Amino acid sequence: MSRGAVNPFMEFDASLKRGVVAPVYLFYGEETYLRDLALARLKEHFEQGGQAGLDVDLIEGEATDPAEVAARAETLPFFAARRLVVVKNPSFFKASKRGEETGEGEGPKPSGRETPLLQYIKDPSPSTCLVFSTGENVDKRKRLFQAIKKYGREMEFVYLSPGDLSRWVTKRAGQGGRRFAPGAANALLNAAGPSLQALSLEIEKLIHYTAGRDAITTEEVHLLCPPRLEENIFAVVDAVGNRRCREALAGIKDMLAAKEPPLKILSMIARQFRILLMVRDLNERGCPAREIPERLKIHPFAAKKAAAQSRNFSKPLLTGALAALSELDVGVKTGKMEFYPAMETFLLTLSGRRKSG
Repeated sequence: MSRGAVNPFMEFDASLKRGVVAPVYLFYGEETYLRDLALARLKEHFEQGGQAGLDVDLIEGEATDPAEVAARAETLPFFAARRLVVVKNPSFFKASKRGEETGEGEGPKPSGRETPLLQYIKDPSPSTCLVFSTGENVDKRKRLFQAIKKYGREMEFVYLSPGDLSRWVTKRAGQGGRRFAPGAANALLNAAGPSLQALSLEIEKLIHYTAGRDAITTEEVHLLCPPRLEENIFAVVDAVGNRRCREALAGIKDMLAAKEPPLKILSMIARQFRILLMVRDLNERGCPAREIPERLKIHPFAAKKAAAQSRNFSKPLLTGALAALSELDVGVKTGKMEFYPAMETFLLTLSGRRKSG
């Protein structure tokens, strides 16, 4: 499912209400909150309606053999009408290793250890619902994935679009008897990012803090919800682009004071400049704005901010910044440079070039 498209959760929930349940599911994708909620709804579906109970088997899949999963799925329910087998973080859907043997067609050949599970998926037990759940990228060419797509249901949970995120946080605050003052919801999204799990925790914190009042203000969001590293990096680059070098340096100091590893800060700054360069390049080639998030594999909210930020830098300046950051990275790793003095020189030089440009 592409970013910004309708999230599959609502469709899944509606299918459960109609009594439509697949024998095998694969829940995957970055949106952990909705993946977990889908699993909870599935469990509720089996437990409601006066059924004779539910036998739940939770398997940690990191080191679990596919044959063991098949065997446990074939086990009959114990004093229950249905059996729900949940495999968390299975390793056998991950992208194939380089050089893995491939078969006819698109996908890699299944290893012998996967054969029992493939056979089970094609002929599942009528008393078992088997669910795989992972936040890792999956290899859609794999035979296991293709089998679930054909005989069960695969569902990708990605972050919601900016509009859906705004509506979600407003609704979530309303459930706690709160509303966002003008600008507060956007401030929360900037600080916490698109993860519903992170947003839910921050909203819960804000609801407790504002006990006895109905409005959550922007000031309270800034007070209680520290910005993510990504947002701090964006602010540093934004300050350079707007000729506020002192503010950019203060941002670096704040991140160091917060115990962020210097090499991580450096890597994230390079990533942001790389995104800006790619956004500029796509814009100049006439790429529609709505396609940029999918092309760059970033959230639409981040793409919109990057598009605005990229207008403060020329392509040669961005290319030069990336080259300088590469040299800085090598210098810090080899011990020839100290991080902060080197970063200070980089930002001052870039800001000076920005002024003259």
